[in-house]
Amino acid sequence: MAKHKKSNWLLPQDDSGASGKEETAEQSADAETTEAPDASAADSTEHADLPAAENVPDSPASDASAESAEPSETVDSSEPAEPSEPAEPSEPADPAAVTDTPVESAETDTAKTEAPESPEEAGISGTTAEVDRIFAGDGADTPSEEEPAEDAEEYDDGDDYDDYDEIEAREKDRRRRRRKHRRRKKGRGLSCSLVLLTLIICSAVVLSVVILTVVKEIYGIEKDVNERNIRIPSGATTTDIAEQLQRENIISLPTMFRLISRMNGMDGSYIAGEHVISPSMSYQAMINELCKNHEEDREYVRVTFREGITLLDAARILQENEVCQADAFIWAFNAGGYGFNFENYLTGSSSLKFYRMEGYCFPDTYDFYVNEDPNIVAQKIYENFDSKISAAYYTRMQELGMSLDEVVTLASIVQAEAPYSEEMRKVSSVFHNRLLNSAVFTKLQSDPTRKYVEDVIRPNQQIQNTLMQEAYNTYEGTGLPPGAINNPGKAAIEAVLYPADTNYYFFVANVDTRVTYYATTNEEHEANIAKVKQEQAEAAAAQND
Repeated sequence: MAKHKKSNWLLPQDDSGASGKEETAEQSADAETTEAPDASAADSTEHADLPAAENVPDSPASDASAESAEPSETVDSSEPAEPSEPAEPSEPADPAAVTDTPVESAETDTAKTEAPESPEEAGISGTTAEVDRIFAGDGADTPSEEEPAEDAEEYDDGDDYDDYDEIEAREKDRRRRRRKHRRRKKGRGLSCSLVLLTLIICSAVVLSVVILTVVKEIYGIEKDVNERNIRIPSGATTTDIAEQLQRENIISLPTMFRLISRMNGMDGSYIAGEHVISPSMSYQAMINELCKNHEEDREYVRVTFREGITLLDAARILQENEVCQADAFIWAFNAGGYGFNFENYLTGSSSLKFYRMEGYCFPDTYDFYVNEDPNIVAQKIYENFDSKISAAYYTRMQELGMSLDEVVTLASIVQAEAPYSEEMRKVSSVFHNRLLNSAVFTKLQSDPTRKYVEDVIRPNQQIQNTLMQEAYNTYEGTGLPPGAINNPGKAAIEAVLYPADTNYYFFVANVDTRVTYYATTNEEHEANIAKVKQEQAEAAAAQND
């Protein structure tokens, strides 16, 4: 609805009196006493029903263009209007002399017409106040208290639209949150399903792996095929045997072994003694083998290896007793790898070493079966050596800063040099003192090392290796030889681990009398050598007489 500003215009009185109607005295009085609407009330007054466009004056500009009317002076609505000509006191003022001229909306471009002189000509009925209210402009910015302006109504309508938009926005937001919640809930449900499915699959895979591992273990699938020599002690129970097999890395499920033994009624049927089994055998086959008495159907022989015997001599003894072939035994013994504890302490073998496991054929008496597997023979000897080297020995090796191979090598030299165990600790002290003072005594100078080169290495080398021969000969090579020169006994090994506390650097032995002389200096040593020669000469002279 168009809005118009209110303006008061002072119109000149019509001289011709062509107003068409005379006002009554009461109406004249009302017109004189009627004042312009209060500015505060006219500020926001809206007119709902305007007269036709051709009968309503739009602005003072249209009055100025009229031919029959003279323009009046514009007065401020807040001050009394002064007429351009003084009015006659006897004649009442025309009620139409002061009119309000509404301003038509800027959107309307129609022609302007002359303002009516009276409300009756404009076709409007009602009191003067109503007329003023109808034709009042909306020059004020705020509506009156009595009648709210259209702007306020439009503002209220806008608030209603804003409220609707806000409600709709909140509803959309709720729907969006609802959809998001449903998607999140659906996603959580899907995630839980995936987690559950993953757990089921993983459990099935783990269970399958466990079952497959147990089956492979029970039936010996993909296990070591090498045979092992097992000695069952007298009075051993099924639990004892299962634990022994586990310690020797033949089985890994002792509980399953006991269960199978009980299910087959084999408890208490095991035979004490030696048995040959393989990790690749099934648990049932192992049980059957351990319950057999092989001493009744197999011939065995007893073989003794003396202290200081070489590996070559031990192989020959085995062959002579029909246990196994010498070459096959030497190959199996040097191959090793049977899983005994002492094998874990062996360092890398030197390329100058003649026999890799020379020194580990422990001197003792053994019972072997005739036509025994060379691997079983080697394992029996390995087992015996492993049982002789205690944990205290390994601790002492660390204190001396020596490896197992160095201890065995030095023990083989001591075994060859000292005929009696009483002398072994003094002989060992001489070699220890020389090794600790290697800057002065660069060579051990032991005669048995030179003899080993002459009797063992050279005759058994198809291609002579001079570097190896010099390394073994302690008169030519420095320090310890690459490997042992024989297989020492327990006394020689202990003499190396616990040598006597001396300051000797020399010794010489009379092989006839088996007396050993020790010296600290080379001069003393030369005197001892002369003394031994004299003793030997006297013994020879006495023998000739």
